[in-house]
Amino acid sequence: MKTSQDLTLVLSMFGRQEFSERFFKYLELTDCPYPIIFADGDVDGYGKNLVKKFSNSLDITHIEHKQTKKFLHYYEMQVKALSAVKTPYAMLCDNDDFIIYSSIKKLIKFLHNNTDYVSAGSPITQIQLDNFSTNCYGKYATLCTPYSHYRGEEPLNSWEEQVHKTFLDFQPSFYNIQKTSNLLTIWKEILELDLSDLTIMEFYYQLRVPTFGKQHADPSITHYVRQSGTGSWEKNYNFSKNLVYNNLPEDIRKVAKKISYICEKEYSSNPQNIYSTILDSYSQHLNNYLPHNVMRYRWPRIYSTKIFIKNILSKLSLILKISFFLKELKVLNYYKKTKKSSYPQFIREIKKIKETLHQS
Repeated sequence: MKTSQDLTLVLSMFGRQEFSERFFKYLELTDCPYPIIFADGDVDGYGKNLVKKFSNSLDITHIEHKQTKKFLHYYEMQVKALSAVKTPYAMLCDNDDFIIYSSIKKLIKFLHNNTDYVSAGSPITQIQLDNFSTNCYGKYATLCTPYSHYRGEEPLNSWEEQVHKTFLDFQPSFYNIQKTSNLLTIWKEILELDLSDLTIMEFYYQLRVPTFGKQHADPSITHYVRQSGTGSWEKNYNFSKNLVYNNLPEDIRKVAKKISYICEKEYSSNPQNIYSTILDSYSQHLNNYLPHNVMRYRWPRIYSTKIFIKNILSKLSLILKISFFLKELKVLNYYKKTKKSSYPQFIREIKKIKETLHQS
């Protein structure tokens, strides 16, 4: 099979194996034109069988790296996977999400034509299955509103502003198309820092990318579609438990020290200002986040009532179907306005995603 020489998809897996199979089914259904690095942290034979199953239709390189020590072995696996990439650009993927090729081609073309840019993406679209089900397949796949924050160009006017916005108006670039060499550098640094919390790891990633060069997000397209409700953060992230078992204060100070050093070295920014801005912004982020996160523990009866009502409603299929239809109609009107000429292609590719989600 002939695959692109521009971009490699990097899928790192640990658990949720049925989602990896669904991910490959989608790539097969859509004739994926890109080579895939499949980093397997389970090393239990399941990954080998998956590669064998899809080897005739997909260009997959299987890398095994047993994960027993969190999160150090995950960081090691990412470095190992990125070291195997042979294309100039790479894109990280999760196995419960989907990619849209027409938009990826536009982003690669943009990066080729604008060499001062090191990263390109789009406002990420979200899709829910049934009533935010965590299952792999279901009855109703419904588009949701995109992430609320949008910045077309980064870095911003000052590094203090860039840092502040990264924490307070989070705009994910984790799934952007990146220069492979930059991605490898970032993950080697993450491995060296050995951060004990994945949320702070992602903040480091977000802060580090724009230090290499410009970052672009195109609002007229969608290159990545996330299934809402399946992430570990959404399902069972417990800040208090992470605070006790991990070392979040030390982690954020490590991030502040490393980023402030890089900004001073590369851009002559005041390191103390950057350091303080990172700590202050993360503190403010927690002030906004914690009230929502602790509701289930502070008011358990109210929370359990909410879950009970949600479960009851999920069984009323006709009401759900009408509500999903109305919700998606509103979202589609939004996308029609923002995507304009690319909207028909967007809808065609969304239909393929829904076809995958509806399989059983």
